[in-house]
Amino acid sequence: MTVTTSEAQERARSARKDNDGPRRRELLRAASACFAELGYDRATVEVITTRAEVSRATFYAYFSSKDEVFHAVAADVCEEFLESQHVEGPASEDLREVLRTTTKAFVEAVYANGRVLELIRHRARLDPEVGRSWTTVQTRLIRRYTRFIERINATCDVTPCAPPARIAQTLADAQLAGAARLVDATAREQRRYTADLTAISERLIGFA
Repeated sequence: MTVTTSEAQERARSARKDNDGPRRRELLRAASACFAELGYDRATVEVITTRAEVSRATFYAYFSSKDEVFHAVAADVCEEFLESQHVEGPASEDLREVLRTTTKAFVEAVYANGRVLELIRHRARLDPEVGRSWTTVQTRLIRRYTRFIERINATCDVTPCAPPARIAQTLADAQLAGAARLVDATAREQRRYTADLTAISERLIGFA
């Protein structure tokens, strides 16, 4: 079988996707910064490679297009949000502390990725692949949050103000939209919002 140069390059790129090495991570960090600062249209491949201090050939060794590198950036952001819901070790048995820890981690992930998050939400309406990824991560976040609140209801002395699914959706909306509005706020304002949202979450879930 004859393999063309383009087919060989695509196979090499596919192999590199599974090998998340330092050069690929460097390109992703540069791309994320460019998208956050310039938006989607102005963040060209040339701008990204200049930021990463690599050649266009190096870029195309890892990504076939600007669309593909944006998809990778979006996937990283979505994974960071999902990881923020994880607490391991002895602390995971104290559900009130888990709530505080995960709320803080999630809101801080929004602060860190707010501009890219806004772009992801916008591109989700235009790019079917981004739309599917964003819908999937939202669904997983809400389901996890709902199960966590159900676990609190079953094991703790709480009086929730609404069904777990409704509370989970309300708090997730507040974490995403509320924190996104404070991306450019001072660190003190961001900490205040995180503390207020944590207190609100505890009251809605029913902790005394």
